Amino acid sequence: MKIFEYYRKAIISFSSMLLVFLFSFIISGKFNINGIINITYLIFGVSIFLGTLYYIYDVFFGPKKRENELKKYPFTELMKIGFKHKKDYLIGKINGFTVIVGYNWRNEKGFPCVYGIILFDPRINGKHMNNYDLNKLQNSIKDEYNFWEYGRLKTEWNFTKEKPNHKSIVTKLKKNSNLILNKGMNKINFENWKNEIESKYSESKKTNANTV
Repeated sequence: MKIFEYYRKAIISFSSMLLVFLFSFIISGKFNINGIINITYLIFGVSIFLGTLYYIYDVFFGPKKRENELKKYPFTELMKIGFKHKKDYLIGKINGFTVIVGYNWRNEKGFPCVYGIILFDPRINGKHMNNYDLNKLQNSIKDEYNFWEYGRLKTEWNFTKEKPNHKSIVTKLKKNSNLILNKGMNKINFENWKNEIESKYSESKKTNANTV
């Protein structure tokens, strides 16, 4: 993940808290334009600081933290049904789909979670999926824990209060694999999926370079 993504996460986390205070001051009439400018500088300054800390932790300490979590429940139970430990995640099969499961110490909402990613061929009838297709899929399921991305369906389980039950993880992944099939998408192995993603990323870079 690029460092700018960490800054973006920090801005979202920190600004959401400060906006509450900002609106309260505006409503009370105790705030002026200089105050708004100062609070904006504060948001960006603290976000850069926090984003840098997130980046350092995730890059230098994150892999070890994730590997340690994989030695504990619920990941140990997933390994009993065929998932293999690879780097800082597990990889296995659910209903024939390649599935990646791992631990994220800080998701988009700022909380630790278990994530499950089901890989699928991002081409439908030979046509690559685009943002419109992904948004359409996202809006069709009404599930705040499912996230459609290019070539994968990601699900998260909260890890804050107690660890998610491994049976509920498997059940959800099976349900999502059927959802992918019902949407007309096909299975793909990890290497082909990786090549497809890298190819798509290279095409995007070329397109962006040509438009500059």
